[in-house]
Amino acid sequence: MNYEGTTLKQIGKAHRLIPVLKLGLSSYRPGSSCIIKDIPLIVGIVFTLSPGMFFPSVESRVAGPTCDPLGWFPESFGVKDHSIFYYSGFYYVVANHIPGEKYFSYARSKDLCEWEELIPVLANRITDKWDQRGIWSPYVLEDGGLYYLYFTGVSEDFTQSIMLASSNDPSDPESWEVHSMIFQPDHPGMLWEEGVWADCRDPMVIRVGQVYHLYYTGADESGGIVGMATSNSPTGPWTDWGGIIEPLPGSAMPESPVLTMYNGRYYLFYNDTTQGEVVSIGGSQAGPWNRPRCFSPGWAHELWRDTTGSWMTSYLTDYSITISPLVWDEFFSPPQPFIGTEVYHQLLPAVQK
Repeated sequence: MNYEGTTLKQIGKAHRLIPVLKLGLSSYRPGSSCIIKDIPLIVGIVFTLSPGMFFPSVESRVAGPTCDPLGWFPESFGVKDHSIFYYSGFYYVVANHIPGEKYFSYARSKDLCEWEELIPVLANRITDKWDQRGIWSPYVLEDGGLYYLYFTGVSEDFTQSIMLASSNDPSDPESWEVHSMIFQPDHPGMLWEEGVWADCRDPMVIRVGQVYHLYYTGADESGGIVGMATSNSPTGPWTDWGGIIEPLPGSAMPESPVLTMYNGRYYLFYNDTTQGEVVSIGGSQAGPWNRPRCFSPGWAHELWRDTTGSWMTSYLTDYSITISPLVWDEFFSPPQPFIGTEVYHQLLPAVQK
């Protein structure tokens, strides 16, 4: 039977199909308890193929030299939270440097495969500054030809604040100029205090219309949150609106939040420290959100487009950065993101007596 233009409901009537879950057969993060849930019931199974997954001959769509997998895998040190951006013929990556997290590792590549390591970024730690102990979780936003590097400053007492540097020529690692501390939470019910461990980290900034939205990992009296603040300028000042998700219970924290928009919907990704990377879908940049589902492999995902306009994701695998194409599966409504190069669906007809 030709199913083109036929709805799933019509197919089910034609074959008296028994609905089954549509599953993304990507590998899960080792040790994760993350379970796919709240994916709509449909007829069939979806397979996602990543470069080298199942079939070694599957290649990346990125032009130029190919490697399997794409990514940055330094041998003499590790990297953690990161950001990838494009400038003047190169992709740049800036990432927490492991061990120590005292500065950011910095590298560039023309093909996302072979990387030229550059000198570290923001390597000076100064006594009595908000970033005296270290710096974490960079995020780069290009706006009006200027590049803004948001990051977490960690004080000697592990008090965390959002800080900012900027550059008009990120090809020069020494061009990043530190502005100052730009944000600390101040919404009702927050848990944040100077001089002790205080959660305010993992900044991500997106511009929606003329308003800049800052997302961060924080804590309220009721649990860990993804917080949101807004500003009319990429440098602030910022209005803190507090949590935009249901607070996570106990010691769980929603780390490395990332927001993107696709097909009129907003997708919020974050790493639930109790179960792994998840994604929720909402109707606005502040929600409300549907129940989160597992998004794997890896954690601390970044979503961006390559020079061809194709969607990509970069994520942590151990202490390295793996890069893969990302596909939006419009077989679902709303579309569901999967890591891989292709999505295949297999309908499973079953006859009922």
